[in-house]
Amino acid sequence: MSIIVVVLFLLGYLNNNFFTTKMLVGKYENINYENDFIGYNPHIADTLILKDNNEFESSYYGKGKYKLSYSFKGTRIDLEYGEGFSNLEVKDEKVNLLNRSYFNTTIERSWFFGNPRIILFEDLNQYYEKIE
Repeated sequence: MSIIVVVLFLLGYLNNNFFTTKMLVGKYENINYENDFIGYNPHIADTLILKDNNEFESSYYGKGKYKLSYSFKGTRIDLEYGEGFSNLEVKDEKVNLLNRSYFNTTIERSWFFGNPRIILFEDLNQYYEKIE
């Protein structure tokens, strides 16, 4: 009986914390985005689209690439976005500024139920949730 409980717990853990690219491809909507003091997290309604070629697009982040990684804790996603460099002129001197950025976070879902969530700020329950 205890083996069944352990197996069920393990299956639940794997189901809620480990995702493949095929499982994640689709549209995501951000939830609880009203907190505008949180760094680079979107504070407006946004849709994030993860594509199967490891690219993404969003009205907030623009276009970029993502990469999945795995550990004992589950699946992590790294999103890199921006255009590269911007050329500015400051006091008659040309300056190149890097405008490429990235963030990494975890992906999870509620036990057995719900769609995958890309966590933006866990304490304020801010995340992207898969809608399609």
